[in-house]
Amino acid sequence: MLGKSIGIDLGTKRIKYYRKGDGIIFDQENCIAMENRDEIRAIGDEAAEMVGRTPETIEVIYPVNRGVIANVSAMEFLFNTSFDRLYGKAKKASGTSFVIALPTDITEVEKRSFADLIHKSALKPKSVSLVDKPICVAMAAGLDIMKARGVMTVDVGADTTEIAIIALGGIVRSRLLPTAGNKFDESICNHIRQKCALVIGKSNAEQLKMGIAGAIAGQALTMQVNGRDVVTGLPKRMEIESDLVYEAIKEDLRNITENIKSTLEHVPPEVSSDIIDAGIYVTGGSALIGNFDKLLNKETNLKINILEDPQDSVINGLGKLIDDDNYRTLPYIYRQPGYSVNLRNINNGISKKK
Repeated sequence: MLGKSIGIDLGTKRIKYYRKGDGIIFDQENCIAMENRDEIRAIGDEAAEMVGRTPETIEVIYPVNRGVIANVSAMEFLFNTSFDRLYGKAKKASGTSFVIALPTDITEVEKRSFADLIHKSALKPKSVSLVDKPICVAMAAGLDIMKARGVMTVDVGADTTEIAIIALGGIVRSRLLPTAGNKFDESICNHIRQKCALVIGKSNAEQLKMGIAGAIAGQALTMQVNGRDVVTGLPKRMEIESDLVYEAIKEDLRNITENIKSTLEHVPPEVSSDIIDAGIYVTGGSALIGNFDKLLNKETNLKINILEDPQDSVINGLGKLIDDDNYRTLPYIYRQPGYSVNLRNINNGISKKK
């Protein structure tokens, strides 16, 4: 295991590791439960089960917010603890080359924080490389991203929706929206409270979203959900119809479709022609919402390709990348042209190439 390359998808909702030759070795909720602010109580799925059920001494933290690291210390704790569990001790993974998938539209400081996270850990990495998430999505779709043909990807994740146009191994145009799965869940909670006088948790909202939600009205599905009656304050079970869930998220869906159309309006005609031929490649957990492809087709008149296993598209594409023995020399491996991670200068993290 020593020295094998590892790909990391540090998502808002989940954190995933792919080890060269071994596939996905870690796939857990990206959260950590801290007791008295300095003792790790649980990480991953175990910590996520504590949400809404903890005493005052325990705090459940999601360290990544809208695709970037929002709580560095919690992320370091989670990262080191996860590798302790995988390797016995995190330092046993020393000498490993890491590749981190990044959102496209983030600042230089936010970009550095991803590399710094690895540098400051107990891993002592051999190298750290950065790659855009849309590149990983395109690779998961089996596309040749080095060709002079435009490819459009839409990744509807937990906190953000990432829209990107790719050609010749680079990002031609991109847009990062704060509207995605978590916003859908919030809208469902609010709408059911207003229309049904029922308070439900975000976990129940997510079940409704993935179970009966539709991007187009008229699915005629129902699901029972547990919550608290607003009037009496007592626990209550209610049957929710799919059209009620659609009404809750339709404005969020419209925001995504409008931004997709706006992005298409600003691409060169040659790239537009390529996208007409290939269509749009859609991924992310919320891509599984019923009839999402039909909604996008109706709004854009383009072919919509929902990727197989959309929740894992980024990590699967990252796996394809690191399984290539020559990945370090690929032109799209770094986030910004002219910059790369320099392990001889850990204090700076990222240094200018000569």
